[in-house]
Amino acid sequence: MIQVRVRPGIEDKIKGFFPWVYKPEIASVSKKPGKGDWVVVRDAGGHFLGYGYINPETKISVRLLSFQKEEKPSKELIKKRLEEAYSYRKRLYINSNAYRLVHSEGDLLPGLIVDVYDRYVVVEFTTYGMYKMKDWIVSSLVELLNPVGVYEKVNEFAKSVEGFDAEEGVLYGEVPQEVIIWEHDLKYYVNIVKGQKTGFFLDQRKARKLIRDLVEPGDLCLDLFCHTGGFALNMKRKGAKEVIAVDISAPALETGKKNAQLNNLDGIHWVEDNAFDFLRKMHKEGNQFDVVVIDPPSFTKTKASLENALRGYKELCVRGLHVTKRGGYLAIYSCSFHITREHLLQVITEAAKDTKRMVRVIGESTQDLDHPWILQMPNTLYLKGIYLEVL
Repeated sequence: MIQVRVRPGIEDKIKGFFPWVYKPEIASVSKKPGKGDWVVVRDAGGHFLGYGYINPETKISVRLLSFQKEEKPSKELIKKRLEEAYSYRKRLYINSNAYRLVHSEGDLLPGLIVDVYDRYVVVEFTTYGMYKMKDWIVSSLVELLNPVGVYEKVNEFAKSVEGFDAEEGVLYGEVPQEVIIWEHDLKYYVNIVKGQKTGFFLDQRKARKLIRDLVEPGDLCLDLFCHTGGFALNMKRKGAKEVIAVDISAPALETGKKNAQLNNLDGIHWVEDNAFDFLRKMHKEGNQFDVVVIDPPSFTKTKASLENALRGYKELCVRGLHVTKRGGYLAIYSCSFHITREHLLQVITEAAKDTKRMVRVIGESTQDLDHPWILQMPNTLYLKGIYLEVL
């Protein structure tokens, strides 16, 4: 196995279970590695630190799979990791037939995402090293879950960075374009083939419940960046008089309409528009709502674009506060780990000052429990939600 030695001082964070080694942190490699090759990582003195795989062409060169000498990389180790992930999800008693089975580093399987939608499994490979293990992973998933079908989604950003050639498609059995899942007392169509991410925002399950709890019968509600209506349907189910659901994607809105019909819910107005433009229009017209949800896509995938992203969040907060009634609630989320909780609170504070609104923080949320994060790796805590009462 290829030997990778890290520079003095780097061993401390690896001993603390940080699973990445960046290219400048590598002191030497025993021989020229290929993309996805297995490596053993050692400190400057040659002492064992962990096993992983390497991609010499990327900024994050090594991703660790194991910190134990006896846990050498193998098909059996991958299968064991999948079994452990499944056992953990079963203990959560998730009130849904859809859940995340593998959450990359959160399940000690860096570069792998696995979502389950009823009897169908969707996999996504985000690193070259994990992509090389595709056959191992699919066969283990089939043995573990006995699914009707397994479908591969391709993350184009990861594909370009990592340099692997993948095409979306069925890897096992049969997978329809659309399936129906349930969560609590609502059903949703999930378009596995054409939907965003793997088809549904499973990480916001907890947040959808929190928003429902804030709604009172008869409320006027606004769901911005609504996608297929997860928040909108929950607000309407709670008894909202009217919900306006806004998204720029016509296909997402069409699925949202189908979801409303599936659950026999009327009174949701689906609007195809840019959320920024729609907020400006609502503010200019003096429209206000009892509950406002702002759940935008990731505004930044790199630290370099953080400043622009924060400007976007500042505008959303300002406009959102303007259209939220006194005594009403505003919830805003960030799904980029580059935008921290502190960033989000700072832009809310600035927006409150600009709009002369006093706000009370009544809650926070992160990704749901089937999307675990590693304490020693803050990068894995990507989803943050802040819930405000406008006083």
